Amino acid sequence: MENAEVGEYGGKITRLTEGPWTDTHCQWSPNGDWIAFSSTRDKPKSASKLDNGLDPGYFAVFLVKANDPTVVVRVLQSGDDVAGHVNHPVFSLDGRSIAVTADIAAVSADPISLPLLAHSVRPYGDIFTVDIDPDDINKNKDVRKVHRVTHSRYENSTPSWTMFSTEDPNAQWNGLVLKDPFVPACPYIYPGGGEGWHMTGHLCIGKRCC
Repeated sequence: MENAEVGEYGGKITRLTEGPWTDTHCQWSPNGDWIAFSSTRDKPKSASKLDNGLDPGYFAVFLVKANDPTVVVRVLQSGDDVAGHVNHPVFSLDGRSIAVTADIAAVSADPISLPLLAHSVRPYGDIFTVDIDPDDINKNKDVRKVHRVTHSRYENSTPSWTMFSTEDPNAQWNGLVLKDPFVPACPYIYPGGGEGWHMTGHLCIGKRCC
């Protein structure tokens, strides 16, 4: 963590987390008091270091106080005996909810129905939201109630909250919040191969191993 106005060389960098685990996907709370992040710090000691060359899972979402890194609270985990993933935490604009990508509901369809490549991104991930107490960080320990937003056999990842309501509040999906037509409205791959782009600007490559 550093002061954005002072910069890397003129200011002080503050380390919030440290340990033999992975801390990733961090985001500030709207009021700037807390930081949400995903971590494997609670994985069992017997857990494998790698799973087919990839991370072994056991990711959970935590909150840490920006002004006191000793205060860390686990909000949501995939399970004590399941090498699952709860990643990409994102605060709602009012700070009362967090959206995450998680596999806590398991895979929605047989994996052989998907065209997967060796070592490709794994076919897990649905979007869930959890309601939190924006005033007392300790009241958010191991939230039991979650709200499922997506349910499909595809990977749903990296959620974000809109700053305004959509035209139809009862619509289950809103791909584009626009009145004017927009093309392409879905990930586009050039017919000749090459690189394409999501409508959000994310690079989309036809075939890759990661």
